[in-house]
Amino acid sequence: MKLHQLDLNLLLALDALMTQGSVTRAAESLFISQPAMSHALNRLRAFFDDPLLVRTPQGMLPTPRAQRLHLGVQQVLRLLEQQLSEEELFEPRQSKRRFVLCTTDYVECVLIPPLIQRLRKLAPGVTIEIRILRDTLPEAELASGEIDLVLGFDEYMQVPGYLGKETWLTEPLAGLVRATLELEEERITLAQLIDMPHVFHSPLGTSEASLDSYLKSLGHSRTISVNSQSYMSAAAIVSQSDHLLVLPSMVAELLANHWPLKSLPLPADVPDYHLNCVWHPVHAQQPALIWLKGLMKELVSPQ
Repeated sequence: MKLHQLDLNLLLALDALMTQGSVTRAAESLFISQPAMSHALNRLRAFFDDPLLVRTPQGMLPTPRAQRLHLGVQQVLRLLEQQLSEEELFEPRQSKRRFVLCTTDYVECVLIPPLIQRLRKLAPGVTIEIRILRDTLPEAELASGEIDLVLGFDEYMQVPGYLGKETWLTEPLAGLVRATLELEEERITLAQLIDMPHVFHSPLGTSEASLDSYLKSLGHSRTISVNSQSYMSAAAIVSQSDHLLVLPSMVAELLANHWPLKSLPLPADVPDYHLNCVWHPVHAQQPALIWLKGLMKELVSPQ
């Protein structure tokens, strides 16, 4: 028997005939005419070389061959129905889904704590795995689904056009200095940006940030004395020196609340940070991913 010689619509007819036990009722269940169902039965009989359904005083009775066929046909039809139907809705409270986020320590500090707090209430079985974003976007892992979302800033990421991308947050930079450092103004001036030694926080190992591009456009540059890949170590250095650390304002405030530091505004024309969410279009319609993106975006937006 060769499957390509069988009209697969005949499997639907066989299932209807076996379930209804009548040509008329089978035709009605598939919304076709009785002659069309009779024709389908004749084609099935010819293909399988078996009468399949025999007319008796008790109605149409299946042959042993038809009974065996019907078991397999039902399984095939149910499997096709499951595979071709719309993806099931994501139920957060019952889910055991593990989401993998690739991001920087900024997101770990600012976004992940409130996310975990919300998940405990909305989806207690959901878990989060954090992978640190490096200097190249993990395109292969996004495509395979190994990584669900990438969150990072414009200066760290070159995002190919085929990937999905949204800007979730635009945030000003701030200057972090030790709490006892005396300055003429309670802000960082352009002259201080140029003259003060900097601790440069570069989680991806990059050598230049948007601040450097801004200073270069004005014909200036800054002096980077220390290059650190950790907010904690950078804050520790600044708390015990006359160095300046430039970083997103929310992290600056967070560190200033826990270290002997103070957060000060920068000149108004210093460019902002733009936090982007990146995903692969292959997985864009997954209900679970849509739900997580919505939840995280909601946590970011009010800030």
